[in-house]
Amino acid sequence: MTIETLEIPAHIDPAQVFAFDIYDDPRLKADLHAGFKSLHADAPDIFYTPRNGGHWMVTRFDQIGEILRDSEHFSNSAMDIPKTASKYVMIPLNMDPPEHAPYRAVLMHYFASKAVVGLEDRMRHWAGRLIDEVVNAGHCDLATVGAAFPVSIFMEMMGLPMERFDDFRNLVVEFFSNITVARRVEIQALIFGEMTEIIEARRLERREDLISRLLDETVKGRPLTLSELQSICFLLFIAGLDTVANTMAFAMRHLADDPKLQERLRRETAAIPAFVEESLRVYAIVNGTRTVKKDFDYQGVRFREGEMVVCSLPLGGLDERKNPDPMRFDIDRTDRQLVTFSTGPHLCVGHYLGRAEMRIFTEEWLKRVPSFAMTPDFVPEFRAGLVMALKHVPVEWKVHK
Repeated sequence: MTIETLEIPAHIDPAQVFAFDIYDDPRLKADLHAGFKSLHADAPDIFYTPRNGGHWMVTRFDQIGEILRDSEHFSNSAMDIPKTASKYVMIPLNMDPPEHAPYRAVLMHYFASKAVVGLEDRMRHWAGRLIDEVVNAGHCDLATVGAAFPVSIFMEMMGLPMERFDDFRNLVVEFFSNITVARRVEIQALIFGEMTEIIEARRLERREDLISRLLDETVKGRPLTLSELQSICFLLFIAGLDTVANTMAFAMRHLADDPKLQERLRRETAAIPAFVEESLRVYAIVNGTRTVKKDFDYQGVRFREGEMVVCSLPLGGLDERKNPDPMRFDIDRTDRQLVTFSTGPHLCVGHYLGRAEMRIFTEEWLKRVPSFAMTPDFVPEFRAGLVMALKHVPVEWKVHK
C-alpha cells in the first residue's frame, strides 16, 4: 500500500507527511535505534504518518518535553497505537493532572528512592542466583537471564506466583508486539482477570507483598476500589514484566561488544552508574503516546482533537541538538540529556527501581563472569512498537576449570 492510497486528513500539510510504521518499518530491521535516528535526517521534526490508523510523531528532545508536560492540550486517556477504544485503563497513567496525583502518591510509597534502597539485598540475591546458574556453562542468552532478573524481583515484590513466570512474561511480550487491536484488548482482559484473582485472594489473606499493601491504601480518604486496584495492578504488571528487561538487553549487548569498557567497569565500579545512564540514553525503548484534547497549533503543526501523538523517547536521547555525536556511547559524556523515563507529571514511577536493577545486575555480572562477547553468528532480531525489545543476546566466555 503506497502513501497515496492512505487517508491523510485535509488539515495536514503534505510536507509534514512521512509514511513511517512504528511496528514494522524497513529502516528498523537491521538496527533499531539507528533506524529511528535516521528519522532526524529524513523526516520533519514533527510529522504525520498514515500507518497504524494515522498518528503524529515527535522526534526532537525539546518538543517531546514540551508536549509531555502539556496536559492542557494533550491527554493520557488513550495511549494505544492504533486506537483500541478499550475499557481497560491503567491508573494513574491514563489519568491527566491533577486527577492522577493521589494515585501516583500511593505508588511512590513503594517506588521512591528510599524504598528502592531497601530492596537492594533482594536484588543482589536474584542477580547472584541467576548468574550463578549459567556462569559455568560459558554461554547464555542475556536477554533471557537479564529478563529473569527484573521480572523475578517485580513478581516477588507484587506477590505474583513465581510458577507463572513464563505465562505472565509471554502475555506481556505478546501485548507489546505487532498484534491486532482485538487481540490486544483480549490480552488486557486476561491480565485484568489474573490480577483480580490475586487481589481477591489477598483480601482473604494478607501477605508481605505490594498487592496486600495496596488493599490497605486510601485515596481521598477512602480505600481503593476494586476497579482502581485492578487498573493499578494492570499498569504495574505490563511495566514490571517488560521494560527494564528490554533496556538491559540492549545495554548488555553493547557491553559484550566493548571489551575495553568491560575492563574499565571491572576496574572502576564507581563508573557503572554512568554506564547505566548512557545505556538509558542511547537505548531507550519506550515511545510515549498522547491524545490531542483540543485543536492546537504548535510550531507549524495543526494538531486536531482526537488525533494520536507519539513522542519518541529514544529519539529524544539521540537528538544531536542536546547530545553531540549522539550515536557515540560515552560514559564520560557531560551534560547528558535523556527522556527515557518520560518527563513532567507522568515521569515513570519506577525509574529509581529500573536504574538500581540495571546497576546491580551489571555489578554482579562483572564480578562473576570473565570477559564475554557476542557469539560469532549473532544476527539481531528486534521488536519495534511502543515498547521495543532486542529478542536475543547470545554471549559466551571462557570457563576456567
